[in-house]
Amino acid sequence: MSSSEDRRHTREEAAAGVPFVVVPDTPSVLVTVTDSAFREVAHAMGTIDTTLPPGIYRIEQRFGGEVESRFVEVGTEPFTERLALPRMPTPTPVEGTPTTREDHRAAAQRWSTRATHGDGTPTLMVLIRNLRRGWQLDPYALEVAGEDGTPVDGGAGGWEPSGGEEWSAWSGELPPGGYRLRMRREPADGLPLAQALYVLDGWTTLVFVSNGPQGPQPQFASIQMVRHGAGWQSTDRALGLALEAALSGLRQGIDLVSTRQLVELLDAKTLNPFMGIIGAHALLLHPVPDLARIGSLVGNLLHEAPHHPDIAALSTRIGEPVAPVVSPPMLAASCRLLVKADSVDPGVLRDGSVAESVAEHIVGRGVWTTWLEQERGPAGAGARDALQTAGAPTSVSLKWSREADPVDRVQRYVMDIASVEDKTVDDVLSSLEPKDLCRRTGLPHKAVDRAIEQLRRPQGE
Repeated sequence: MSSSEDRRHTREEAAAGVPFVVVPDTPSVLVTVTDSAFREVAHAMGTIDTTLPPGIYRIEQRFGGEVESRFVEVGTEPFTERLALPRMPTPTPVEGTPTTREDHRAAAQRWSTRATHGDGTPTLMVLIRNLRRGWQLDPYALEVAGEDGTPVDGGAGGWEPSGGEEWSAWSGELPPGGYRLRMRREPADGLPLAQALYVLDGWTTLVFVSNGPQGPQPQFASIQMVRHGAGWQSTDRALGLALEAALSGLRQGIDLVSTRQLVELLDAKTLNPFMGIIGAHALLLHPVPDLARIGSLVGNLLHEAPHHPDIAALSTRIGEPVAPVVSPPMLAASCRLLVKADSVDPGVLRDGSVAESVAEHIVGRGVWTTWLEQERGPAGAGARDALQTAGAPTSVSLKWSREADPVDRVQRYVMDIASVEDKTVDDVLSSLEPKDLCRRTGLPHKAVDRAIEQLRRPQGE
């Protein structure tokens, strides 16, 4: 065959397609390839291995809410390229990410085994990290409080700030049970929010909080658990990225964890039960969750970390009975599971417990259970007047009054249906079971029962 025929055959083969392989740095990256006409020609979670004709292509990576893209030229030779991890900031100082810092990793290792407040080995550590030099960091911006709202962190003196504005840590030995993380000073929007934490006997709960241009961002925190006294280790980069991918998926309501990373999360449950909890919720994001697999996982988690409210929530999803839950779970997805179970089996959330109160006042703010604290602000029907008396803006007053009163939320829902369907309130209540109202409003049975009772009460009483 002549050289001209060889070149013709090469061109024909190339036109039919040449091998095209791109390998992202972590398997939880969503890779999309488009051609010069912006048509999608390939996409996959992780590695793409296909054939494409020569031309100009755009490779786009999505990971943890970050997007990066680049243009490449494909010729007649096989194309292979490894993609660096998108520059995603992570609250945890995961090695290889743009926001990792050696002094931050050292601080996490030190204060997860030493206390900044009191004596003993810490059972809780909170580390605020400045992700970008130049941002102002208030080392005392956050506060750790007990379930009754009483601060337990010793005030500003309980925190250990770095010499510069790099990080601030709190660690101490707290009894097992529920706690809350909140801003020490009243936030700019006037809404006193708190975020659920839980300390379990035999374990240390680690909370990594990023600091942004407006201050700490607990809603974007990463949380882990390690055995009491073991301390945090920064060696497992793949596992750290798997956790960040799973949390990003929970924020967006989609499964962003590859099969390999899911296995890594589930295998880590004996050393870090919260990895297993996150892995279970990642499984629940599948269109058809494997409940048998989740049931086996929950059984193992109960052995390692009994009495954890997030594990109790997962138990309700597979139909297992649970003792009445008194402390709110850390994950908002867990809280939703408990509210749903409580609507079918009243008492899953113990009546009068903090868990029930939190479920009544929960607000959507990322993946963590976050609620409006009744102890730190006015509540009920007089919320608007109380806030206006205190000088709060009208918009804040309205937002507070709507969010703070769960009974009002149910009543407005029922009356909206009555208005749209041209029915009486009694007709709507007769057509809806209380558990349906619980499901539709996302509230536990006690709040719904109170709302129904008031709606059925004759006017003037």
